[in-house]
Amino acid sequence: MKKVLTLSALVATSFLLSRCATTGPVAKSDASPKEMVAEAKKNYTAAQMEQGKTIWQSHCQKCHKLYTPESHSVTTWNNVLPRMTKRAHLDDNEAGMVRAYLIANATDMG
Repeated sequence: MKKVLTLSALVATSFLLSRCATTGPVAKSDASPKEMVAEAKKNYTAAQMEQGKTIWQSHCQKCHKLYTPESHSVTTWNNVLPRMTKRAHLDDNEAGMVRAYLIANATDMG
């Protein structure tokens, strides 16, 4: 009976841990700004980016002024967003759409 309980616990733990894994595409840290923009446009539709804009507007302005996407470079957004999406309590899907919207509309200066 203990083996069955142990096996069940392992299966349940494995399932829960797999649900915590990142589901969206993750940007390579060594990617160029053009590659990051291409990745965002390839992996997210215009509708998803528009949803990202809505999420960004509704969540981010709760704590600070909203900066236009063009006010920062692709590299700057890519560096800031992981920390900010955690603070905003966005799930991976929401964070991915926000990132895609901001990256796709950011300045191309590194």
